[in-house]
Amino acid sequence: MNIKYLKYFAELAKIQHYGKAAQALNISQPGLSHAIKTLEEEYGVPLFQKEGRNVSLSSYGKELMNEVEEILDAYLRLEERAAGLRTEEKTVRIGSVYPLAPGTIPRMLREFGATFPFIIYNRLTPEIAEGLQKGKYDIGFCSDLLKSDELEYYPIRGSYIAVAVPKGHPLEKRDTVSLKEIAYYPQIMFSKTSGFRKLQEQLFAAEGISVKPVCAAEEIEVVAGLVENGFGIAVLPYMDIVRLHNIATIPVETSLWKSKFYIARRKYGIRSEQEDAFFQYWRN
Repeated sequence: MNIKYLKYFAELAKIQHYGKAAQALNISQPGLSHAIKTLEEEYGVPLFQKEGRNVSLSSYGKELMNEVEEILDAYLRLEERAAGLRTEEKTVRIGSVYPLAPGTIPRMLREFGATFPFIIYNRLTPEIAEGLQKGKYDIGFCSDLLKSDELEYYPIRGSYIAVAVPKGHPLEKRDTVSLKEIAYYPQIMFSKTSGFRKLQEQLFAAEGISVKPVCAAEEIEVVAGLVENGFGIAVLPYMDIVRLHNIATIPVETSLWKSKFYIARRKYGIRSEQEDAFFQYWRN
């Protein structure tokens, strides 16, 4: 199947005149005649019939016309998509878990000296893993180890349990604190719909501490905002988002919870030099 000849066929069917169609296609009339004859020999049927100086589609040509139009439409979409890929190849699509997106990722890009265009998407780890596998993202930053043979991933940093306190709080200058020390202060907890609520409860239960929260919120940035405005203190996994608030975070002496963040990508794929250099810089 010759796509060029199918384009000639469609143009001749529209104009219905060899000379005018050849002129519109910017080819010679003998060249157009040869293309149509080649198609007719390939399909084994006449595609056009003469009507004076003009031509029209034969019954066979009419049956093939719908298929030809579908093929040409699909080919046009393919060409447009390929052109789009060429213009997008310098744009790096980054999928990041929310705790890293506001602070860590911009700092990593700045430290690397990134000059390539990029887009950052806030997603959950499973969504990032799926997006990487399907080619939706080029690089992912995830909070869990991605168990997939299609991906390569490397730890880039760890997290820890901290207590967030408002500025001026008696604990602000401490290097570390224990859970028993902080249990006497008003506690802001995550809501029961948050995955972090169970973590908070497990941490306190392991120390035999019963805590009744003064208030709760589902998102970590809201919890940090409540701390900043003096509603209490909060035990939480340290994440860069808390740095956007006017609060202090002190590591809590506990070994019950440790977490790592990973940089990930597909093992195989077409990559720009800068994208690959950025990934290699941070994996190392």
